[in-house]
Amino acid sequence: MAFYDPSFAPTRPTLRARIARLFETEFDRKARRLSDEVAALRALSDDALARRGIARDDILFHVFVGARR
Repeated sequence: MAFYDPSFAPTRPTLRARIARLFETEFDRKARRLSDEVAALRALSDDALARRGIARDDILFHVFVGARR
C-alpha cells in the first residue's frame, strides 16, 4: 500500500513559476514582497508581534503604510 501525505508542499518553484518570474513587472515584485511580509507577520505569535510593537489587527496597516517610505 502506498503512503500519500496531503500536507506535502514542494519547496522548489515549478517550471511555470520560474517562467512567470521572467516576465514579471516591478509591480508584480512589489505585490509579492508585500504579500510575503503580511504572511510572515501573520505567522508570528501574539508575543512576537508585541515585541515588534505591532497588534495583530494592525498588520496590514503596518505593512502597507511602511511600504510608502
